[in-house]
Amino acid sequence: MTAVALDIHPGTSATYPAGPPFLPRLLTGRMFRQNATDSMTDYALRYGDLVHIQVFNRHIFQLNHPDLIEDFLIRDVSKHHRGIVMKRAKIVLGEGLLTSEEPFHMRQRRLAQPAFLRQRIAAYGEVIGQNATAISQSWQSGVVRDLHHDMLELALRIVGKCLFDLDVQSREEVQRISSSVDAFMGLLPLALMPFSDIVQRLPIPAMKRIWKGKSDLDAIIYPMIDERRSSPGDRGDLLSMLLQAVDPEDPADTMSNQQVRDECLTIILAGHETTANALSFALWSLAQHQDIQTRLHNEAVAILGSRSATADDYSRLPYATQVFSEVLRLFPPVWVTVRTCTEPYEIAGYKIQAGNVIAAPQFVVHRDPRFYSDPLRFDPDRFSSEAKEAAKSRPRFAFFPFAGGSRQCIGEGLAWMEGVLSLATIARDWRLSPPLGASISMALNPAISLRPRDGIPLLIERRA
Repeated sequence: MTAVALDIHPGTSATYPAGPPFLPRLLTGRMFRQNATDSMTDYALRYGDLVHIQVFNRHIFQLNHPDLIEDFLIRDVSKHHRGIVMKRAKIVLGEGLLTSEEPFHMRQRRLAQPAFLRQRIAAYGEVIGQNATAISQSWQSGVVRDLHHDMLELALRIVGKCLFDLDVQSREEVQRISSSVDAFMGLLPLALMPFSDIVQRLPIPAMKRIWKGKSDLDAIIYPMIDERRSSPGDRGDLLSMLLQAVDPEDPADTMSNQQVRDECLTIILAGHETTANALSFALWSLAQHQDIQTRLHNEAVAILGSRSATADDYSRLPYATQVFSEVLRLFPPVWVTVRTCTEPYEIAGYKIQAGNVIAAPQFVVHRDPRFYSDPLRFDPDRFSSEAKEAAKSRPRFAFFPFAGGSRQCIGEGLAWMEGVLSLATIARDWRLSPPLGASISMALNPAISLRPRDGIPLLIERRA
């Protein structure tokens, strides 16, 4: 591994490293206008690998170097709690894996882990292939279609079947669940407001939508839990595994209905939204790069023929895996990892106080020219077998789309299989192109997850 020295800029005082001054950002309104991914990228360029950002009375430290991020996620993990957004998200997600703290989080992870073992995930390959085929077969050739909506529906169908053995087919079901997810994504600006704990209790329209979404999802989940309790058994889905889960360190310890509900809701919201966004960015990227799209199409035809994809195909689609990897590099749905410091400690010689916020932006590090040549170029061959030596020279956390350490995404294996098999299915059957006059750049919406701001309108043409 080639070491890349830390680039730490001293601030105007010995207390903090360099960073953007607070008052000019506030008085010019730049604090409220600038896109968060743009501002974090700009801060890394201007101020180096450790940036101090003040937002009113809150102090934020932005980490832009993989070595700092490795310490943050591995060595110093016990010194942090979840960030303010996840703390506020407990009103919806309860004490699920995304929001809970230690030691309860590790106990829940032990209970849930069997549901995400490799052999269990392999059983979902057919579900992914069949749903990807079914969604794309409903398209009409020769029209411009917003494929972001379709990827949200595809991810929802897959998570519904894998989690609950539920066939989410009707438009009404899809719309109800999608609206609940959209409402939850509106939590980010509320959570970052001053006095956000008070704001969350006010009957404002955004909170009304969030409460309605929570109620709608609870009305779906709790009856299924009750039905499974009355007729136990393994139905091959994640819900069965969660209900049967036993803590290996305490065989008498199982999940309550509330705990099962919290984990189910976490899987729906996190798994549905993030995978759909990644697939949307992937389709947009393929439309911009016809040579890459053709190569992926040829691989998919050779491996899949005319049948639906299965788990066995996953390891036989290396180029599809490279494409999905490059999408996760350039457009990581989890675009920043945030924690709140719980005890004082040092980062690169600067004292971090309890209550300070630490942010490690995947979006910034994944695009750093120190670790990726021509970093804004979409190039799946960065992840080819021939490029393994170059990959070995990069620090471990130069690529961390699923975070790391004890908080690494438990559903990572399922997300990879869903992304690769879905991409191969669509590229086999369809040619994607930008509509006439479309912009060659992507407008981003960095909410709780990274989303395409204006959808993914593409011209779709069925391949012969």
